[in-house]
Amino acid sequence: MLLEEGGSIEIIDWGCGQALATCVLIDYLIENNIHLNVVSITLIEPSEVALQRGLSLVRQLFQNDTSVDSTVRLVNKYLDDVNPADLASQPDNIKVHLFSNILDVEGVDLRGLYQLIVNSFKGCNRIICTSPDNVRWQCLETFYDFFQQSHLVTRASGTSEPIYGEVFYVANQCYEQRRIGRYERQFTVNLT
Repeated sequence: MLLEEGGSIEIIDWGCGQALATCVLIDYLIENNIHLNVVSITLIEPSEVALQRGLSLVRQLFQNDTSVDSTVRLVNKYLDDVNPADLASQPDNIKVHLFSNILDVEGVDLRGLYQLIVNSFKGCNRIICTSPDNVRWQCLETFYDFFQQSHLVTRASGTSEPIYGEVFYVANQCYEQRRIGRYERQFTVNLT
């Protein structure tokens, strides 16, 4: 990734639910001893209950950091209702946008979301999109194409390779090794 030791990042988790994508990213940084200055975390979610649970989980990851509440911005809205006033960003920071199982939701205005990002996040943006391998995976490609057609996109990658891992099944109270389907698209775009 573009992240250098000691660099500053902003995390924007779009349609975050309980902020699991943010938690996975932060946990990855912690486990791999990658020291970055997380300047801000923006959690965007229409469900107030899920948003508060996400805040609680993020707080747990920053157990000893009392400033975490000032670092986290909560935006309790549907994606299509978010506007530039809901977002804050500094051009010098790297923005990491997380789209986990949200771009493929029917009714999300992908072009409007693209325009919001272009107008709100100047500088270096790393965009990470994931989706279960269902019939709507092409929404991720459509979103990527908006950026590719209008801006210089670098470090682009995509995969539909499944992940194999343990899944817990409540009915039989055990873990089983399973194929976990997914579609992923990552890319970097510098917005001026």
